[in-house]
This record gives sequence, C-alpha cells and structure tokens, in this order.
Amino acid sequence: MENLVGGDCAEKDLVNGGKMNVFTSIEIKPMMRFNEPFRSNSFAVILVKNGTLLFQSNFAKNTLKAKDVFLVTPGSICELLEMSADIDFITLGFKKDYLKEQGVFLNGAEIVHLFSSDLVHKFSLQEEEFKELEFTLLSLKRKINLPEVTPHFKDIVRHSFISVLHEVLLIYSKRRVFLSVKLNRKEELTTNFLNLLSEHFKREKRVQHYAKELFVTSRHLSQVVKQVTGKTAGEIIDEMLINEAKVLLSSHVMNVSQVADELKFSDQSFFGKFFKKYTGVSPSVYRSNSTISINPPF
Repeated sequence: MENLVGGDCAEKDLVNGGKMNVFTSIEIKPMMRFNEPFRSNSFAVILVKNGTLLFQSNFAKNTLKAKDVFLVTPGSICELLEMSADIDFITLGFKKDYLKEQGVFLNGAEIVHLFSSDLVHKFSLQEEEFKELEFTLLSLKRKINLPEVTPHFKDIVRHSFISVLHEVLLIYSKRRVFLSVKLNRKEELTTNFLNLLSEHFKREKRVQHYAKELFVTSRHLSQVVKQVTGKTAGEIIDEMLINEAKVLLSSHVMNVSQVADELKFSDQSFFGKFFKKYTGVSPSVYRSNSTISINPPF
C-alpha cells in the first residue's frame, strides 16, 4: 500500500509503517492501470458502493457491483479490466506483519482463514451487512486520519481495524455452509491442472507434462480445460507466462535477461519473440513504460 497517493494519505500511511490503510476510489483511481497484471503486496478488502468493476484475480474473472465485497490475498496476480464511470468503492489494505503486530492471531485465528486461497473471495451483501461494513471501514479511515498525538492513537486504530475484520468474519460465517461446491469431473480436472500449473509453469511449459501428471491425454486435457474456461491448456500456460513476465518486468527489479532466466526460457531472444507475439511490444519497451508493480493499488 506504500505511496499510493500523495499528500495526507501518503503521510498517514506512514503512521502504520506502510502496513495498513483505507482508501476511497477517488484517492486510488489515479493509481489504477488497466490490462496490466500486478502481484498484490497485501491483503485487501474491496467494498463496492456503486457502479461495476471487472477484476481478475489468479486468472478468475469477477464482476464486482454495488454491495459486493471482494477479498484479495498477498501474492495474487491481479488485473483490472474495466470499470464503469460511476464506480465508487472503499478498499482496506494491510500486510501480514500488521496482523501479527496487532496480535490478531491470538484472538481471531479464523480471520487469517478468511483470506485463504481456497476460499470463495466474492460476496454479495444484504443492505444491513453492506451498511455495517461501510460504516466500520469509514470509521477506521477517520481514526487513521486523527492526529498522531491523539491519546492512545495506536490502540484506537487497532480496535477499529479489528472491528472491520470481525465484520468480514461475520459475513463469512453466515455463508460458509454454502461454500462447499461440489465440482463435476471436468471442473475438478481443470482445477487440478491450474493448481499444478501455478506451481510449475516456470519450469514446465508443455501441455504433455501436465497431462501425464493428471493421467490423461494432452488432447483430453485441452478439450476439458477449454470447455470449462474457454481457453485451451496451452493458451492458459502462455497467458500465465505472459502475466508473470509483465509482473516481473514492471517491478523494475530484474532486467529483460534476468526475467528470461527466471521464466526458464532458453535465451533472451526467444523470450523476446514470445513476449512480443502476445503483447505487440518488446519486453524492454513494456518494462520502460510500466510502473504498476512499483505502486500496486493494493
């Protein structure tokens, strides 16, 4: 969440060591970049008040509308795809270290589970639930913006932060009985493929490898994956590689050659041709034009 916006917001972010803050859509919109994948560097709670936001997290597309809440996990590959002109939302972002520092693990173990990668991350809220969560988020924002010299400032912020997490926990607890969705065979095979791919895509880029691991033929795997996702297994492998390449390039930590090595391409030239085929620009041009991973919106 560091350095997302200028002025007072950036200063207040430093109150919590850059580990927790609340932003409105007005504040965060200037940092939003569309169709540029980034890796989330924090947990986030996104509450949509109005309008729609098309958002992709770990290659799953979600349309967020009024009264929807979405939970983001650190390390997720995210991409903002579209938003309506009337979009209005609030987002709370916080680092795992902030949870530990506030002792949340001592009295709210389930809170961490809320952000498990296995959990359904999107909920549509009832009017009362929406109002309660909106109130606690805005209340936390007001507490963060109090002068630092306010007596018991850190305790006030801490209690307000935990109130937000408890509201989210309450929403989850009401719905968790409905979260166990039985997958059919095609969905199960696709899920297993995606799980394997997320672990091994840098080393293994061949559909045959994943088909062998899943005890099916390459043709069957691609056909099933396309029926479930609309894309073949090969297309998903390429998409995951391209998105990871974009994240690494836009972070400005690695040069093009290092990114090619990280993704286990045989050489920089082959990586460059692969990247340009899918993006229309060379890796070096993309790297020089992108800053979203330096300042991700959450």
